[in-house]
Amino acid sequence: MNRVQQMTAELNQILHSDTYQFEIDTEDYVFGFKKTIRKRTKNLAKAIQLQVKLANDCGRFLSDTVRIVAVRIYRNGELRKELRAKEITSTYNG
Repeated sequence: MNRVQQMTAELNQILHSDTYQFEIDTEDYVFGFKKTIRKRTKNLAKAIQLQVKLANDCGRFLSDTVRIVAVRIYRNGELRKELRAKEITSTYNG
């Protein structure tokens, strides 16, 4: 039983040792406001879910006037991926 607990502890350390940070740039087209929303998690499963959701939502409108302009994804403080709305909408439009 001790070996199982040790393996479980090692697995949890691997899964929760990295810090994932997301920066979401939004822009209000009517009033011209820009804001960066920051989210951070240590849970790998939550980070993967958030990455998929933000990749799908980049370029979409959160409300009638507020749109997600860019998303930056960091792992342990290092930039891993950056998505911009113009690049994504141009791939959908062909």
